[in-house]
Amino acid sequence: MFGKTKRKAATTPTAQTDQYRLKDGRRVTVLEHLSCGDVRIAMDSGHITRDHIVSARDITPA
Repeated sequence: MFGKTKRKAATTPTAQTDQYRLKDGRRVTVLEHLSCGDVRIAMDSGHITRDHIVSARDITPA
């Protein structure tokens, strides 16, 4: 009644994150994707941030 229109709800885009977990459960941040399926990651070890290169198969989204 009175010109009701059916509108679709606006969808919000899903945020892409760079937070992942290693197979042993430690949280890491992906810094860059390298060739040959490797990724460069950063992880906290105590109060020290370290970066490593691991296989992309060794990480899963957090």
